[in-house]
Amino acid sequence: MRSLHMTLRKNNHLKHFGRLQYSLFLKGIGLSLEECILFWRQSFKGFTDDEFNSRYKYNIRHVYGDVGGDVNRRGRGYPPYSCQKILQDSNPGVGQTHGCPYRHFSADNLIGLLQSTGVNDRDLLRGVREDVEKTRYHIACNRVFEYTHKAEIKRAKEDGSASEIDLDTIVHPNTYFKRSYLLKQAGKSQRNA
Repeated sequence: MRSLHMTLRKNNHLKHFGRLQYSLFLKGIGLSLEECILFWRQSFKGFTDDEFNSRYKYNIRHVYGDVGGDVNRRGRGYPPYSCQKILQDSNPGVGQTHGCPYRHFSADNLIGLLQSTGVNDRDLLRGVREDVEKTRYHIACNRVFEYTHKAEIKRAKEDGSASEIDLDTIVHPNTYFKRSYLLKQAGKSQRNA
């Protein structure tokens, strides 16, 4: 999701499948329909309100189940994509940014992305490269998660809050977000105590 967000911030736009994947993620972390529409409207700076409403708003509403067929409405829209769904979906084409960076980026582009986000440990990057070459995308992703949250994970294990924060292998982008959020919040509440 970070790659999608960075591309959105850089280009003020994502193509359809990127918007779909990211909208479902935002829905999954708890954004309301109104908040999601506002998020996309503010992100698409190059469009007038009329252009945004006619080109993009309906699709956001459809994702949330606000419009569309009866089955979609009854089911409250579509669920966020799991890692497995993202890995199995079609490869991104030219100008598209959906998908999983661990699966769809070249190893060099993935390493560049990780380095641009502050992940520079050579051993870690070597391990990520090896995992990706062996198509162990979940392992590579979890390796990076554990590295970027090592202080919080250590603290959670030491203070016993790790049982409240599931530390199993992450297989869903929303789980990645939730676990990261809970670990960061646990660290904040301890510092404030």
